[in-house]
Amino acid sequence: MTVTNPTRVGAHRLRRRRPAYVPVLAILAGWTVVLLTAPHLRTSDGVHRIALFVHLASLVLGFGAVLTLDWSGLMWILRHHDLFTLVRVAQVVHVPIWLGLGGLTLSGMLLGPDTGSPWTVLKLLAVLAVAINGLGAAVVQRRLLALDGRQPPAKLMLTAVLVATVSQAGWWTATVVGFLNAQR
Repeated sequence: MTVTNPTRVGAHRLRRRRPAYVPVLAILAGWTVVLLTAPHLRTSDGVHRIALFVHLASLVLGFGAVLTLDWSGLMWILRHHDLFTLVRVAQVVHVPIWLGLGGLTLSGMLLGPDTGSPWTVLKLLAVLAVAINGLGAAVVQRRLLALDGRQPPAKLMLTAVLVATVSQAGWWTATVVGFLNAQR
């Protein structure tokens, strides 16, 4: 049997496959820690102001990257971009999206969220949905990359549209609820 070089295949690296549920469990565990810890954290006014700045900067970073990716996806659907361009944009914004989401989560813990409020719970559920959906988005990205420029099958297209829709719904829900909570 011939063994190929496992470090490079096409334009991406292969990784050892771990069960799909492991990253989901990690996200659920982290989300649960945030939910249980946040109400008990007390911060000074100075730390609160810094956390608010980090929260807003993380929103700009993460949601801005999501909007960039979804705009590129729309341009591909309208045939203004090719598939390679869309996948390349997805590769480039992957890290800023996760950094933004992580920054929002960690700074949000320091902002004194009222986890007993239904609106805050809705926001936290939207964040959880965005994070788990991000795992699905990575799978879609890998499948699009594996097509090597060929037209994706309809099922993959539908999955990509669903992932983008869930992403937009989650980010917008969290953003609007966060804005409304800040007005109280």
